[in-house]
Parts: sequence; structure tokens; C-alpha cells
Amino acid sequence: MTELKNPMEIYKVLPGTNCGHCGVPSCMAFAALLIQGTKSLNRCPYLEKNIAEHLSSRIVKRRSMDDDHEEVINRLRQEVRHLDLSHVAPRIGARLIDTHLAVTCLGKDFFIDQTGEMTSSCHVNHWLYVPLLHYILECRGVEPKNDWIPFSELPGAAEWSQYFSHRCEEALRQLADAHRELLFEILFLFGAQAMTTAGKADHSLVIMPLPKVPFLINYWQPDEAFPSELNILLDRSAAHNINAHSITLLARGLVEMFRQLIISHSREGKLF
Repeated sequence: MTELKNPMEIYKVLPGTNCGHCGVPSCMAFAALLIQGTKSLNRCPYLEKNIAEHLSSRIVKRRSMDDDHEEVINRLRQEVRHLDLSHVAPRIGARLIDTHLAVTCLGKDFFIDQTGEMTSSCHVNHWLYVPLLHYILECRGVEPKNDWIPFSELPGAAEWSQYFSHRCEEALRQLADAHRELLFEILFLFGAQAMTTAGKADHSLVIMPLPKVPFLINYWQPDEAFPSELNILLDRSAAHNINAHSITLLARGLVEMFRQLIISHSREGKLF
């Protein structure tokens, strides 16, 4: 039995009426939602029930990013079950409170129990959940020494370097250009510390996404001769405390959090 793996293959077996009775304006849009698993073929009034059931069994639904992250989270939670959290806490710079690890992220405590379940007064999502579990499992407790390097110089960073540059550094630069005062006010609210660097950036701030994984954010404001510039540097010790993929998730999660906070607190209620 031939599998239907993309929207065009599904579209070919639909009636093509674009009637809208399925809840979307076209059969192609309906086909795209079928492959994502958010619609079912029984929503089409032109397909008989037995035909719809037969076609449904042939559709190969795409895995979403959330599906992938959920699978990774479940695997990491299984590994956490085998840890002695009382031994983990001092190694990773955390505290043990009532059998829970208390890990501080940007000044907020996130609690991990023996099953790997995470709770916090803040919203919990995969941008933090996956890196935090990796950190608990992998951190060797190497102390940062203010030896700052680009993300690309970390072991295993090659696969993620372009993503980090575009989706983390460039995205944060755009936020800084559009909402400079508000963004840096938010950073200081989350415990950022100003520092002087050799690059003489207009703003150099150190933030602590995880206890032993600091980020150094350097931002040069635009002027008449040069556009703005922003980079995120890592302490060389990060290579011993967390993996490159988790760093990209952490950085991307920070950008998304800042986006939402800017939308909530900017006068116009918008990013750009």
C-alpha cells in the first residue's frame, strides 16, 4: 500500500472543490493540515467514510519539533532517575531542597525531582527543559574563568554554528536595535552584570542561564559609518559543562523570552 508522505500526494486524492466545509479555504491547505495531524479526512464531505478510512491509513504524519523534544525529554528523564541528586547538587552549582535539585536560571529557581520532572514558578518549556537536563547529566563542575570564546570554537558547535549566528545572535541584535533601553532593562532585571571587555562594545553584559554556563553579550550600537553588531560569547569551560546543542536551545529560548516580554511591555505592543 503506497504511503502518502507530503501534501501534494494527499491533494491528488482529494476532490479539489475548495468548498471550505473542512474548515480551511482550499483542498491544498487541508492536505497540509492532514500531514501535520491537525485535521482528519472525515472532515471532507465529499469522501465516503470507507474511502476516508482507507486513505487515512496511508498518510504518514510529520513529526513536529514538540514531538522530537518530548522524545528527548523522556529519554533524559530516564537517565536522571539513576542519579544521586545529593551528589549532583554541589557538582553543578545547585542546591538540594526536600529531595529536589534547585537550579538557578537567570535568577529564578527551577526544581528537578528524582524522576526528572521539572517545576518552577516560571513557565517551563523545551527551550530550557532539554538544556537543564543535559546540564544535570553532563556538567563536570568546571568553574568559568572569564576566558571568552565564540560559540563556533566549542567542541561539536560546527553543526549548530549557523543556527546560533542567525537565530540567536542576529535575532537578539534586531531586538537591541529596535528596543535598546527596554531590552537592557530586562537583562538587568534578570541579573545581568556589566563588564569591561577588550572589544570596547557599547554594552557588555554577563548573564547566567545556568550556574556554570555564563553568556557574555556584546553590543555595538549603529552609527553613521557602521551598522550595529552583537555577539554572544561563551566561557571556554562550557565545553566541560554542557553540549553545543543545549547552548543553542538556551540562547534561542532567551531570545523568545525577550520577544514576549518586549511585546508585553513596549508602548506599541509590538516588536518592530
